[in-house]
Parts: sequence; C-alpha cells; structure tokens
Amino acid sequence: MKTFLQIVAQDIIRKYGNDLSRIAIIFPNKRASLFLNEELYRCAGKPVWAPNYLTISELFRKYSKAEVGDPIKLVCDLYKSFVKITGKDETLDHFYDWGRMLISDFDDIDKNMADADKLFANVADIHEFDDASYLTEEQKEILKTFFSNFSEDHNTKLKELFLSLWTKLKDIYNDFRERLASQGLAYEGMLYREVIENGGIEKEFDKYIFVGFNLLQKVEHRLFRHFKEEGAAEFYWDYDEFYCNPKRTASSHKEAGKYISMYLSELGNSLPQEDYGAAYDNFSADKTISFIKAKTENIQARFVSEWLRQDGRYKDGRRTAVVMCDEGLLTGIMYAIPEEVENINITTGYPLSQAPVSSFVSQLLDLQTIGLRTDNGFRISFIRSLLTHPFTKYLSAKASELLKELQVKRILYPKNEELWADNSLKALFQPMDSNLKLMQWLLNILKNIAGKNEDVLFVESVFNMYTLINRIKGLVEAGELDVDRITIQKLLKQHIAATSIPFHGEPAIGIQIMGVLETRNLDFDHVLLLSCNEGNMPKGIRDSSFIPYSIRKAYGLTTVDNKVAIYSYYFYRLLQRAKDITIAYNTSTENGNKGEMSRFMLQLMVESRHEINRLSLHVGQSSVEKIAVRFEKDDNVMKILSAYGSLSPTALNRYLRCPMQFYFNNIAGIREPDEDIEEQLTSRAFGNIFHNVLEEI
Repeated sequence: MKTFLQIVAQDIIRKYGNDLSRIAIIFPNKRASLFLNEELYRCAGKPVWAPNYLTISELFRKYSKAEVGDPIKLVCDLYKSFVKITGKDETLDHFYDWGRMLISDFDDIDKNMADADKLFANVADIHEFDDASYLTEEQKEILKTFFSNFSEDHNTKLKELFLSLWTKLKDIYNDFRERLASQGLAYEGMLYREVIENGGIEKEFDKYIFVGFNLLQKVEHRLFRHFKEEGAAEFYWDYDEFYCNPKRTASSHKEAGKYISMYLSELGNSLPQEDYGAAYDNFSADKTISFIKAKTENIQARFVSEWLRQDGRYKDGRRTAVVMCDEGLLTGIMYAIPEEVENINITTGYPLSQAPVSSFVSQLLDLQTIGLRTDNGFRISFIRSLLTHPFTKYLSAKASELLKELQVKRILYPKNEELWADNSLKALFQPMDSNLKLMQWLLNILKNIAGKNEDVLFVESVFNMYTLINRIKGLVEAGELDVDRITIQKLLKQHIAATSIPFHGEPAIGIQIMGVLETRNLDFDHVLLLSCNEGNMPKGIRDSSFIPYSIRKAYGLTTVDNKVAIYSYYFYRLLQRAKDITIAYNTSTENGNKGEMSRFMLQLMVESRHEINRLSLHVGQSSVEKIAVRFEKDDNVMKILSAYGSLSPTALNRYLRCPMQFYFNNIAGIREPDEDIEEQLTSRAFGNIFHNVLEEI
C-alpha cells in the first residue's frame, strides 16, 4: 500500500519534473518534509533540484519584519501593560500563569481575526447587544445564553470580579500590542494577523504546495485563498472515505472529516477523487486490531519490548511506530527497547525536569533562598543536601570530607569560611545579594561541571539548562525581570518543567517513537498507540481561558468542539493505512486517571466493522522462598551475653520486637549510622539528652 507522501511525490514529479527549485512545499510541521524529500528522489530515480520546504509558521514569518518574542519576555511585557491599565500591584509570580493564559487568548483572537474591541466590550448590560449589527442572529442567541447568568437578579461577587477584569481586557490587549510593536516584536497570532491585514504578500515562488493540513485558522485560510486566487497554490489533503464520505460516515466520527470536507469543496484537491480514489479508501481494508487494557502506565511501557519482538515488527524499521498519547511514558519506553533494535528515532524530547541537572539547580536555588540564614550563612540541611548530590563531586573532590567533618563535629550553624575546603567550594558557598549575581553564579557552576562527564544525556542536559538560565539572565540584565528572589526561582522551575532535551539522529531511519502531533502526514504498517485514555485522546479539551465557551463560539474562536474534531482526525488518520494496530489504555483510576478507554476506541468497536481482539496485560509475579537466618548461641555469643550486668529498656524492647535486630545491634555490634545533623532538635535526640542528664545527676 502506498503512503500518502509517496502519492504526493509521484504527482509532483509528474507535474513539474525534476527541477523543483521554484516550488515551495508547506507542511504543518517540519517532520514530513524529510520523508517527502526522500520519496521525491525515489520517484524521480535520479537527483532532482529539491523544492523549498517551509512550515506554515515559517511562511508567515517571511512576510513580516517583526520577530516572535521570547515567551518569558512576552509575559513580562504583558505584566507591564496589566499593571498600567488596572493599577493593581499584583506580583509577577502570581500574574505569570494568568499572563500565559491571556497571551493564549490573544493569540487565538488574532489567528481567527476576531474583533477584539467588540469581543471585550463591556458585558454588564445585555441590552448592548440588542442592536449589535456586527453579530448574526445565531451569535446573539449564543451570547444571550451566556449573559443570562449575569442578569441583575444574579448580581454576585463573581459577576463583579469577572466584569471588573473583563472591562480592562480590551485596553490591556491594545496596550500590549503597541508595546510589542514598538520593540519590533510580536506573539505568533499578532504576527500572522498583521501579515494578512497589511497585504502585500508577493510571490517568491512559482507554486505554493500545501500538504496535509486539517483545521485552518482564519489567517491561514485567508493566506491559502490568496495564493489560490493568484493561481499559485495546490492543495494535497490526507483523508479517508471512512470519515469524509457523507454516505459512509457515521454521525459519531464524522467530526474527523469535518474540516477537510469543507476545504475540499472550497479550495479543491490536487489529487482528484476520480483519479486517486484508491488512495482515499484504506480504512476499510483488512486490518488486525487489538485493544489491550493495563493496570498501570509502566506496564504499557514495558510491553513495548514484547510488542516489537512479536512477528519481528522491529525488523520493519521506520514502518513501525510507537505513538504516545501521554508523552510521560517516554522514559519507560526508552529502557524497554530490545537490544536487537539497531536504530530508533525519538521525535519527542527528554524532559529536562527528569534530568539530574534539574535537581542540582533546584538545590542550588533552595540554598540561596530558603536555605539562606539571616546572617548570610547557610542552613545545615541545605548544605548537606547539596554536598550529597552526585553533581557536586564534579566541582570538588573534598565535598565528602567536608560533609563528614560537619557530621562528626555536629556543626549546626557553620560559618561560610568553614565550608571553604577549596576554591570550588568557596565559589559554591557564596551568598548572592542580587538576581543578576544569582544567575551568573548558576551559570559559572554549570560551566565548571560541563565536560566532567562524557555521557550524552549529561552533556545535553547541562547545555540546555545553561541556555535556559542564560535567557533569564538576559531579561534580568535588561530590567524585564525586576522581581524578588522567590519569583525568579518559581519562574525558572516553571520553564525547566516545560523544556525538553531534543534527541539527535536520522529521522527517516529506524523505529519511530513519537507523540500524536508528530504522526501527521506519516503512514506506518505497524502502530502501537499507548495510553489511549479519555483525557489523553482527545487531549487539551479543558484548557483554561478568560474567554467563556459561549463567547468563544460566537466569535469563531477555538473551542472544545474544534479540539475534539482535530484529535478525532489525528486518530483515524494514523490508523487508516496501518495493517497491524495495537491500542493500549490504562484501567487504573488512581492519580486522577479516569480508567476509561478513549471515545474513539468505542467508535471503532461499534462502527468500523473490523474484528477487534480484546486482551489484558498483567504483571508477572513469582513467589520468592523466604530463607530464615539463624545464629546459634555459641560460646562467643554466650560470653557476650554473660557480660551484660543488666539490659536497658531499649535493648529489652529491641529483643522482644525482633531478636535478630537485637543480635546485630547488641551482640555483633553492627549499629545503624548516626542520624544526619538537623537544626531542629528531634524527639529522639532530646530524649537521649534528657536521659544522659538524669544519669549524671
């Protein structure tokens, strides 16, 4: 069976020959371009002048002089606009999550070209919409449904708080855009909208070929129409009759083809149905489909090894895909890859928060915040945590000696000079009196440990952490982050949690391990879809927003309905050309999991007409024989026992509770190590002191 990109490549070579230098091929993401480039070469059978590959984002940016701002700086600029317009003294730390949510809303408004002034109009009085000629009757009804909750009969505190913020959003939106424009910056939606509204989009290439799109934002739709009217556009849609043909599409999964069906009639298709009908009728072909339920996510990750070995799936290389609906499974999957697999390609990044350097930086920040005493010394518990961290050995070989000395001497409040066993520890235990010095201190420490380990993950994680901290340092230097130390710490931790370490390799070789979004335009023979639970597939249908659902719907913004339709398309498109499909889901209801299979799996069971195998994964358990440990009371043991004139209450309790523990502790002299020194006096330590005092008295 031919893949979608093979069919596209054949059609492009047939139409334009081997010189594609004057053609731009636009994808939703970069990944598919690597595979199409290889298919073009295969179809031509000889070298070709490659086309220009662009993502839709890169295409928009070519027509704008503005740059998309750094995410942290965008929130800082929005915070300035928020304080200016509202006059509130909200801290940046508290505002940060709101700010990201507001930017997301503004981005959605601009990408869908909604009238922000009217959308953010004062909604205190419903009658303002009675003569709103810019709204259709349907939009008015949608808004009235929402505003009925804000009638005078329901004049609650919630309403007052909502309206007090709502009335300011228009001014915040306009001030924020002006602030960015004065710096030559923009957020993505702002840049897209200005490209469309300013016009002047000139052709740089003879043809613009758009491949594999689904839902189009209004700015994208306008751009597509512009090039079509210029006679410079071609469109290749990836779909199947199963969810796009009205005569064959069941009502429950017609959402998968909702948008493509609409664009087919408006923009046309470069692969006409009459010539390429077979390319769009693959879902009904014979398939082996299995649904597997598992008790935990970890079991699913471990199952990857067995699944790849079954029927030699791993031998098919890039025709085999392991797709994660929950990308948190990546670490477990990486350790489950069989040894016989030579090549793998991981499209998602390794979470920086799971790398050891993350805990190291976290402890460094704790040392300089909650670990700092009022006399500029450091608290012993934070000193101990840092000295025991594996990365500290890369800074100083004397870290272990210092820790042992502190414990032996029971030093609870060490002076900084007592920690300076060498120059590296002297640089480590220095109080920082400003955010700029704190950032530079972190950078210096990361520089010192870089290169001390040749492990690839170590090198990449340190580099990515250094880059992230350097970005924040730049904002502090520029005066963008004029906040307290705790806020800097929280912001840095938030961005560490959102950062991934990219994997390097040849994407077109080996088994593909990917997230759902990376599967667009790609086809596989063998598919293992993991963690396909309701809440993961579809995902993100509970996104937070300042704009209520009814208003979003009335103004054509992205809603839950759009997101469900998008993920429905991703699900069916991934499976339509696959021959061997395994879908696993988690039945556990712990840790917030629903334990329900995805609604799309239920649709397959009812409407696909494919036979589906139902299987379960169980944890393999084997009984372990308990071997009793015995020590005979030989002459040596009896000699030690006879030497006891009396037994303390502690020794007697130990013997009654566990004779073996009594043997190790009191006879063999094998004792537990001393407790770590603590600033706070524990109950046990106080009891020991009290008993010793009484004995002395």
